[in-house]
Amino acid sequence: MGGKFQEENADQEVKFALIHPALEWKNKENNIQKLMILNEKAASEGARIILNTEMAATGYSFAGSSEIAPLTEVIPGPTTERFGSIARKYHCYICIGLPEVDPGVGSLYNSAALIGPDGEVIGKYRKVFPAFKENLWARKGNLPILVAETEYGKLGVIICADAYSYKPPRIAALKGARLLLILANWPPHHHNPQDIWRARAVENGIYILVCNRTGKDKTMNYIFAESFIIDNKGKIITRMQSAEDTIIYGTVPLVKGTFISSADFILGQRQPELYGKISLDTFSQPVPEALLSLPEPKLFGVATVQFRPVAEKVEENRQKMLELIDRATAVAAQKGIELNLILFPELAATGAISDARKIQELAEEIPGAGTAVFTEKAGENNVYIVLGIVEKQGVDYFNTAVLIGAEGMLGKYRKVHLTSQDKTWACAGKEGFPTFDLPFGRVAILIGYDLIFPESVECLAKWGTDLLCVPSLWGDEKSKFIWEARITEQMHLAIANQWGDSGDYQSLGESLIYSYSSYPEKRIRRKSPAAGDMINILTLNSKSTREKRFLENIDYDIILGVTKREKIKT
Repeated sequence: MGGKFQEENADQEVKFALIHPALEWKNKENNIQKLMILNEKAASEGARIILNTEMAATGYSFAGSSEIAPLTEVIPGPTTERFGSIARKYHCYICIGLPEVDPGVGSLYNSAALIGPDGEVIGKYRKVFPAFKENLWARKGNLPILVAETEYGKLGVIICADAYSYKPPRIAALKGARLLLILANWPPHHHNPQDIWRARAVENGIYILVCNRTGKDKTMNYIFAESFIIDNKGKIITRMQSAEDTIIYGTVPLVKGTFISSADFILGQRQPELYGKISLDTFSQPVPEALLSLPEPKLFGVATVQFRPVAEKVEENRQKMLELIDRATAVAAQKGIELNLILFPELAATGAISDARKIQELAEEIPGAGTAVFTEKAGENNVYIVLGIVEKQGVDYFNTAVLIGAEGMLGKYRKVHLTSQDKTWACAGKEGFPTFDLPFGRVAILIGYDLIFPESVECLAKWGTDLLCVPSLWGDEKSKFIWEARITEQMHLAIANQWGDSGDYQSLGESLIYSYSSYPEKRIRRKSPAAGDMINILTLNSKSTREKRFLENIDYDIILGVTKREKIKT
């Protein structure tokens, strides 16, 4: 069984195999013998890249170092030698997970070995984010993110929960990886991270292979666990589960013999000079709220107003928004909710900009007459308002969102990451990612396409943001899943999207409020339909966003030191 990536410009392809096995807990020799049979079968059928699961040699659920220590080994070592014989015989690459010991200090690691066509280990990786009971025996990885040169281009290797942070895959892509291998050991009842894996593909423009397992471990049931094949647009090509040993085959497209990707395009739009806050360790302090001077946490009500502006009719759109503010306030009152903030879509005042020649008549200076109207309405309804406008400053124009209260304009954010349509008229914001303190918590703003770039989101999370407001004009159905994937950045999320056609642009609606909790089962979604003006209201609590955790044992120099289209050598 398998899947195939389709690319218009592909002129070749390379066959791969995911080994999805039923493993026996702690029965290392039986597991290795089974895996060798499966790996040789895959290699003999033409697979040139073979990926095995996390902790494939031993199974996963170990309660401490004394239980797993007898099963560990060095890398290179006996297991890699055995699989090396297959790689050498069939001229293929094999990646396998196993517990490793560093004999110099006695530390144990959840590791992966990448074996090349000569049968030798060409790379080793140690999991940087041990999960669950791994923390009872496995030390955090202390090696660079693995990126290895192959005859098909560079590929990266990470392990399972490492993908919960965008940083390991991002570093792999910045180091040149155009295919990412993820060894997984993820039972389906543990909040299947498929949208996280998909996000890692689309935000880096690379293909991802996720190899999971089946069977039962000491404490976990993997019968319904899935392996995935994901293309560089985040599309799931294949998802596979099986109660028995299974080999999943597929092909990755090549162009001129190397992995095809959209990584150069995506990575070339990054603005690393604005991402500095991601490297700050603000939440390891005893009282991060005091360090960051956060407002006292409170319950607060948020409304997203899904709205279809009339293209280029600024005054008509303003009047409609003023009516919708009154309606949102009334709906909240009927529901017994104290409404504190109302969020409108991107370019709500103008609609999408179809003709850049008209930008001068659509733009406004801020603060100005337009913001004054909403200041008055904010005072009447005792709410804060966030909306998208076209801002004029001198001869420059910006895709801007403003935060308005009864006291006037409290701040603005200029969109940093521009779409191709934005670039026909707008300058990119260069002021970074500001936050705003309101009586109920810390609020920040991004605009639509900014969500594709996880560094922008984490800048705000590291600065203690409780609520991320995202005015949007989002028309790409294939990438919209990334909205919900961003909840892993540990903030409440409110996205107000336009719907229907605006000029010659079609927007998808489905505005979203997504409450954050460190317990995924307690998160709440409020979602609008695809069409129609719609008001969603949800009560949130800023207290639930105050205990953030971040992956910090990372080389930030790579993420922050790469300018547009600059390449890093491994």
